[in-house]
Amino acid sequence: AESAGELDRIAELAVALGREARVALRVNPDIDAGSHPNISTGLRVNKFGVPLQDARAIYRERRARSGLRFVGVHVHIGSQITTLDPLRRAARTLTTLGLELRDDGIALEHLDLGGGLGIAYDDEAIVGPADYARTVIPELQRCGLPVVLEPGRAVVGHAGALIARVVDTKRYPDGRQFAVLDAGMGELLRPALYGSYHRIVPVRPRAGDHAPWDVVGPICESSDVFARGRRLPPLEVDDLVAIL
Repeated sequence: AESAGELDRIAELAVALGREARVALRVNPDIDAGSHPNISTGLRVNKFGVPLQDARAIYRERRARSGLRFVGVHVHIGSQITTLDPLRRAARTLTTLGLELRDDGIALEHLDLGGGLGIAYDDEAIVGPADYARTVIPELQRCGLPVVLEPGRAVVGHAGALIARVVDTKRYPDGRQFAVLDAGMGELLRPALYGSYHRIVPVRPRAGDHAPWDVVGPICESSDVFARGRRLPPLEVDDLVAIL
């Protein structure tokens, strides 16, 4: 649950159905993930979760409420995290709250540390699973509860590619050349939304010198751009490219 009000609504629905809802409350720890602001979710200016200082009281006030059974506490501070300190601080905060709730007699079954591990879109340094484990385990061991993780892009980001067809090419007098694809920001929003980098690879590269290309989508928005000045081999209409 993301708020006290949502907990109350869940309880009402569970009672109406004659059921007991197993719930965890998401906590906002005011920790900067160090990633792009659009995918940072753990600061107090973000809409996610309840303020850390309110969480213990929310559990206490609803611990005996019909329809609810508190089984966990959850935090997720953001995505594409590439440094260890935010992850360590999140684990410390979550564990401390779990210990406080245990002192209050609330029998939690797990701590949910969320996700956030980044992946390499180019050649940037990233935090690997082993580094992540070495960082958070000493904090989590203080509580001794099972831990839930949400790997997200760290698992699926490597597993797929967007395949698009070149539907037009054009060259301006100053030498700028465009490859227009049949996929755009409707299929992959990240570059338009916050300038994210994705490697672009021709499926069957043509022979010839690499040159700068602006790779764009077909949507009538100037932000519908996958890459500017990307050095690629020659491209022609009907060529397929993979956006990784």
